[in-house]
Amino acid sequence: MELKEVRILKKVNQRTGKESFRTQMKQHGNLFIFYIPAVVFAILFSYIPMAGLIMAFKANPNLLGSSSAVRGILDAKWVGFDNFIKIFSKQEVINALCNTLIISTLKIVIVFPIPIALAILINEMRGKVVRKSLEVSMYIPYFLSWATIGGIFIALLNKDTGFVNNVLAYFGHDRVGFVTSNDTFRSVIVTTTAWKDIGWSTITYMAAITALDRNQIEAAKIDGASKWQQIRYVTLPGIMPVIAVMLILRIGSIMNAGFEQVFVFYSPYIQASGDILGTYTYRLVREAALIPQYALSTAVGFFNSVVALILVVGGNFISKKFFNRGIW
Repeated sequence: MELKEVRILKKVNQRTGKESFRTQMKQHGNLFIFYIPAVVFAILFSYIPMAGLIMAFKANPNLLGSSSAVRGILDAKWVGFDNFIKIFSKQEVINALCNTLIISTLKIVIVFPIPIALAILINEMRGKVVRKSLEVSMYIPYFLSWATIGGIFIALLNKDTGFVNNVLAYFGHDRVGFVTSNDTFRSVIVTTTAWKDIGWSTITYMAAITALDRNQIEAAKIDGASKWQQIRYVTLPGIMPVIAVMLILRIGSIMNAGFEQVFVFYSPYIQASGDILGTYTYRLVREAALIPQYALSTAVGFFNSVVALILVVGGNFISKKFFNRGIW
């Protein structure tokens, strides 16, 4: 009897799932059209290129001397994990890995909590004009490219002519090469990350706060809860699922450290503190002496992807266990 009941339940669930999908297609079929460009983009630029990961396990292919790139990859000799052994035997890779983890950790520890605090602060503001002006001013930098932001901050922080160093010199302090010094480069990266990304994250948390049940807040006020107690016992627990999801996504990009951002500010002067896995991989392909090292760069990228996957799955598991909320 039990087996029959299980089979019946499975059939019912399958039918329900199919009917639910059909119902959604009938009700919101026109909205699914907007998914098509995103799906096509993901297939072309995310899934199809995964076939090239085979280069991580082959000798460096001669793509320029072959009739086609595919033929060059297929004809390359299979070397197994030799490329991974080779990259992790280099001190440059270890240094780049350490810098990647340090910069990403600094971004999470320093930058991640700021939008949460700002969202709560702005939500408590009563002046509508000031509130909207602050939201817009914080949100604008998100739409600027890293090339633009890099140009702005390099000009501001220039050791000889930059505004910041001119102010320091005016008050009798020594000029500082913020972008060209290993001591200050990571601070520049963290600061520019905060300036660009805080607005976007703040809007996300403000939307979560707006969606909270107002009855709970009113009940807390009636019970005599102070502003801090309302934030601590009502607002923060209410937006905790959103915080958990945002943290999982941030953890998933910990092996990235923001290649575009670092690349814009990068120079040989700060290689000791600013060279990340992304810039190292770029040099393997673009600055190789004779032949671009496609195999080694693919091995580095493959390692990045595997670690990121493990971090996302692990972070999602912990989030679902403690907060009952995850990204899937």
